[in-house]
Amino acid sequence: MPRPRTQISPHLDYADLTQRYVQCQDAGEKNRWLVIRLLSHPKTPMSIEQTAEICGLSCSGVRKIARRYNAEGAVGLVNRQRLNPGGNRLALSDEQQRLLRQRLQSAPDDGGLWSGPKVGEYIETYFGICLHPSTAWKYLRRLGLSLQVPHPVHHQSATLEQQAEFKAGLAGHVAWLRSLFPNREIVIWAEDEARLGLQPIVRRVWAPIGERPSAHHSRRYQWVYTYGFVHPATGASYFLLLPRANVSMMQMALELFAAQVNPHRQQLIILLVDQAAWHMSQKLQVPPGIFFYPLLPYTLQLQPTECVWSLLREAIANQVFDNLDALEDVLVKRCQWLMQHPVIVQGKVGFDWIQAI
Repeated sequence: MPRPRTQISPHLDYADLTQRYVQCQDAGEKNRWLVIRLLSHPKTPMSIEQTAEICGLSCSGVRKIARRYNAEGAVGLVNRQRLNPGGNRLALSDEQQRLLRQRLQSAPDDGGLWSGPKVGEYIETYFGICLHPSTAWKYLRRLGLSLQVPHPVHHQSATLEQQAEFKAGLAGHVAWLRSLFPNREIVIWAEDEARLGLQPIVRRVWAPIGERPSAHHSRRYQWVYTYGFVHPATGASYFLLLPRANVSMMQMALELFAAQVNPHRQQLIILLVDQAAWHMSQKLQVPPGIFFYPLLPYTLQLQPTECVWSLLREAIANQVFDNLDALEDVLVKRCQWLMQHPVIVQGKVGFDWIQAI
């Protein structure tokens, strides 16, 4: 025998239900208003099955919403978290949020680091709102904060104002070269070196819950240097594996790069480099058509090539190599793959401020 059609109590007429549905800002609550609205249409009320398909719910879920509405009216559809301690009913005022955000900028009274329980204690002491320690962290979410590991930055790194001046200076330098050479293409590349060796790199991997993965490990101190050239605008790249980082190796890398990327000297290449000794040495003879543009000291965040090393290290992570030859075999294949996939590289090195120049 077929189940009888679910009847909806007339707590609100169809116009009121439509208005509540349109004005509701909470996604879950809005969906529940849609359920009641579809079931109580004055001319063509929908079945439980049709309503469940439209709202993305199960038939039992739709019946549960209908029963709650019939028993409690509009109150049965609201987001009940609003009525719980720590919900929106106890949300801090704008002034209290400003004071809390200001307090979080300095260390807590014990000199340690802020945590959910410490935030809850502060809120209870100064604002009179008692929260369970396990839920106090939600106030940090309301302030737009998240738990993150700080990015290490050298204490002598350039300030934001100095970085802005550097970017403006680079843009002015490019404009100057374009005025001097209107018939030549001016492009910006970046170069850096990464030291990779037999000392293993450990990376996180996905694994079944309850089973901690392991990776073989053996510390040895033999190295190879990867010289990387990247073009932020397109993701084009050029890599070399050399035994050392010094003036003679840099000279070789520059000559091979110029021959590969700009053999007919049709372009003028501005090459962003850090201020390492082998970059700034007077013994280094920069090939024609390439102009060095030194980065600010200790400011790696301005170096696009720094961002590509994670793609290179990924290929050798969680592995142990018997010797440098075995390591270089993997690195060569990875470098070739990166050079053949500029879109992947561009996603890492395509700094907006460089592409805008």
